[in-house]
Amino acid sequence: MSPEAFTEFLHSNIPLTAAMQLRVVRGDGLAIELAAPLGPNRNHQESAFGGSLATLAIVSGWALLHQGLQREGLKARIVVQKSECEFLEPAAAEFFAESRVQEEQWLPFLAALRKGKRARIAVQGLLRCAGRDVVRHGSSFVAIPIHGEPT
Repeated sequence: MSPEAFTEFLHSNIPLTAAMQLRVVRGDGLAIELAAPLGPNRNHQESAFGGSLATLAIVSGWALLHQGLQREGLKARIVVQKSECEFLEPAAAEFFAESRVQEEQWLPFLAALRKGKRARIAVQGLLRCAGRDVVRHGSSFVAIPIHGEPT
């Protein structure tokens, strides 16, 4: 799926992403990058609202897993189990979230789903603004295999 088509998918299925004007920049295998403009995500300090930063981080992890499972032909309900953000400095312009998984975690995750079992995986993320790191993010997701329904 192209970045534009995946952006539309997210806007249709997670309405908050449309309100945030989130867009998919790229997705390649074990990593994905999303972006959001400051305007609809700003706070009273003229920087990005912490909730928008955390949301972009979580959505980037979810999107990475969703895209990866689609590539593998697997259907599962993906839910966030745990999310932690370390806010390093304010974001005062468009901000970018990159999420990635390690191959040594990805392969057992896929194997469990192929066996019809629930699978857990850790996703690491970093948000940047103007070339600077603004948020470190770590999350855990659970994928529950489903049959005959979209992911």
